[in-house]
Amino acid sequence: LPDIPATETAAVPESAQKKTERAFAEIRGLLDRSLSTFKSQNFKTAAEQAFDAYLAYEAMESGLIAKDKSLGLRLESAFGRFRAEMKRGAPPSLVESIHESIKKDLAEAQDVLTEKIGFAGLFVQSFSIIVREGFEAILVVAALIAFLVKSRNQDKLKSIYGGVLAGIAASFLTAYILHELLNVSVSSQELLEGWIMLVAVAVLFWVSYWLVSKIEAQKWQSYITGKMQQAVSSGSVFTLGAVSFLSVYREGFETVLFYKALYTYAGENVSGIIPGFLVGSLCLAVVYYLITKAGLRIPVRWFFTITSVFLYFMAFTFMGKGLHELQMGQVLSMTPALFLPQVSWLGIYPTWETFAGQGLLVAAYVFALVYTFGIKPEIESKTLKAETRNLQKDISMVHDLVEHISHHAKRCEIFLKDTGDQDLKELSGHLKEIDQKVHELSDHVRYVENQLLDEYDRLGRSIAEKESA
Repeated sequence: LPDIPATETAAVPESAQKKTERAFAEIRGLLDRSLSTFKSQNFKTAAEQAFDAYLAYEAMESGLIAKDKSLGLRLESAFGRFRAEMKRGAPPSLVESIHESIKKDLAEAQDVLTEKIGFAGLFVQSFSIIVREGFEAILVVAALIAFLVKSRNQDKLKSIYGGVLAGIAASFLTAYILHELLNVSVSSQELLEGWIMLVAVAVLFWVSYWLVSKIEAQKWQSYITGKMQQAVSSGSVFTLGAVSFLSVYREGFETVLFYKALYTYAGENVSGIIPGFLVGSLCLAVVYYLITKAGLRIPVRWFFTITSVFLYFMAFTFMGKGLHELQMGQVLSMTPALFLPQVSWLGIYPTWETFAGQGLLVAAYVFALVYTFGIKPEIESKTLKAETRNLQKDISMVHDLVEHISHHAKRCEIFLKDTGDQDLKELSGHLKEIDQKVHELSDHVRYVENQLLDEYDRLGRSIAEKESA
């Protein structure tokens, strides 16, 4: 989002302004000290001092992100890269350029945080927080609901609604525990968010693949004939509920903290915050309505495809963002990859660790597609052909046995034809009747065999048509 201009400015109370100035002076001092230590070739200590500077900055990070997220994220990534380049002993010119970039952004951040805005500015910032943080969650929840309605599983919708409500409740509870009871640092909050995102990656990827498997031709044929409504098992429903919970919870507790920071920096004039929140929530409701209604109009197979790709995209971005949060909390190493750009909304960061994580996810998705649409149908086709051959052999054995019985019945009938014994004549009549029945059975076996071959041929053509559609 673009920077939000201040519409009504006024001086912040002297004590608050001086407190902010002292905090930024401390950050700049720690940065300068770390650069000086780096130039003396003490790379490890320099990196530790750079992390101390980040810890000093993070005390104001929530407030900055609430007012200007792009600047906050830019500073966060710059601190991480500054530390990583120091640790690896990068050329001094590169480290100095990052140092100057951080100090420039810090000056801008100080102006943002010491500026008090009026109703219009607070309205826009409040609106942007709820829309920005809630948009992804609304997309995921709306897609899942449209999927259940589309697959005639409306009775399972309560799992999605339950996940959403649980996510909202857990967001408020987590924010209260972390900020009010435990007074956990922003760094620890980032670690929590990072782990939540990595858990969400696994769940989103699984659901994405599960939807892809329903697109495969034979499963698609099952859907067309009205059987797929039984395909959503209790385990699948629980997973869909977990996706909705994680999508809301991942953004939720952070959103609560952003609004708390916005109230703090707004001071006494908070009149624009609630209207901005309500209008933003209304916009999200409109987005939800449009997605669910549009989803019901899209052909089922295309809807499954779009939903699957969207959930995978969310998993891809969560992978990058989750690993990045762990890097900022020093749980995961940060090795710069200078050839990579930084695209925060895609979760792409210029580090080898995030690149490897997202690369692994891409490889897993490609393999899932190849397996679902290439390897699996080939295996099933070979299995079907083998079963058909075995069935044909069984039918041929029955046919041969029938012919054998018929042959012996005819011989017995000829042998007993001219006998004068009444019992033997009666036996001859029974054998003649057996011969007739055996021939009828033989004809029926041939008919079943032909029908079976025709049915497999028809099924093969149907699958081929669905795959080419």
